[in-house]
Amino acid sequence: MAARMMLLVLMALLLPAAVAASLPDPTALPRALTSPDPETLQVAPTLAWVKFNGKHSIAWYGGSTVKLGDSVEGGRVTAIREDHIVISGKGGRRIVYLIDKSARTQLLAPPRPVRKTRN
Repeated sequence: MAARMMLLVLMALLLPAAVAASLPDPTALPRALTSPDPETLQVAPTLAWVKFNGKHSIAWYGGSTVKLGDSVEGGRVTAIREDHIVISGKGGRRIVYLIDKSARTQLLAPPRPVRKTRN
């Protein structure tokens, strides 16, 4: 009889803990508000700077320098402008703008001086 009583008391003590373990944490944030795992998070490549010099322009895109005609993400760089690059491929055309507009247009060659004309 004492063994049965101890067994009932033991079950009564362990049962709430087992039930509570299967319930969600009421203090946890909803999944929509929590940040995703770094492994599943894919960061889109960004355009950090552009050195604009006509056909000799280069840009820093996705961690490396690119120039006209370079292959990137299944497409090709078809244009480099002062504040963006254009990538064209099978999926269409995509324009990628600079992250920071203050980093806009860094000329490779200095501008030509303006000549004064005689009156």
